Amino acid sequence: MDGTQILTLGLGLEAPWILKNQYLDTAVSPHRLDLYVEAERGSLYPCPECGKACQAHDFADKTWRHLNFFQHHCYLHARVPRTKCPDHGVKRIEVPWARPGSDFTLLFEQAAMSLVKEMPVLAVSRQLEISDKRLWRIVHHYVGRMLGELDLSKVVTVGVDETASRRGHRYVTVFLDMQRKREPVIFAVPGCGKDAIQAFSAFLAAHGGDPNNVVEVVCDMSPAFLSGVTEHLPKAEVTVDWFHIVQTFTKRLDEVRKKERREQGHPVAALGPAEEPG
Repeated sequence: MDGTQILTLGLGLEAPWILKNQYLDTAVSPHRLDLYVEAERGSLYPCPECGKACQAHDFADKTWRHLNFFQHHCYLHARVPRTKCPDHGVKRIEVPWARPGSDFTLLFEQAAMSLVKEMPVLAVSRQLEISDKRLWRIVHHYVGRMLGELDLSKVVTVGVDETASRRGHRYVTVFLDMQRKREPVIFAVPGCGKDAIQAFSAFLAAHGGDPNNVVEVVCDMSPAFLSGVTEHLPKAEVTVDWFHIVQTFTKRLDEVRKKERREQGHPVAALGPAEEPG
């Protein structure tokens, strides 16, 4: 098996696509492997609208960043045809290795999204050696597609908590479906309090859920949260999570300890200074 056959199998190319040429350039930094793909001469292509086999009208050169070949950057090049359909006119076909409009292959985007689940976007962009702006475009595409398919019709128990996103009292409020064992986070919004609850209620309604179906909310004792639940999740009962109960109890206990220490004095200090041996 020669190199072309190995690369063809690795890319998963199927008719009419064939690997025409490959070139490894070690004179640039980082090193790069360029793979050139073409369709076999005389091939017919399915119309993107109806699937009818059509001849090519013209071609456009396209390039996609692929997964690294060992330590080398890898780029896939292809002449992508436009079909000339008698019913739908001239249409650009979709290639099997990349989504329309993307500069990356599907496998590259899959690897990027797997890393983004575990690491900050900036760290992933450095590891993949692309700009964070380009990576954010990938993230926004797939998150947007996921949100379009999100079904929250069965959400009845919600967990709510805020966390500081940066210094200066800037918060992000996170909402969880308490009945989900895996990937329970269903919504996050900048800010906290009543406005965050209102935003979640609207998001829930927009994705098949019903705020009136929420029967329990687990949150802290923030008056703003409690007010928001009363107004925007009217059928829900509030359960205060144990962490905040213990935190509040510990804080009050510490306040009593400090007060008694001030009033009674430190036990050691009450004994007075130690006498020097005579």
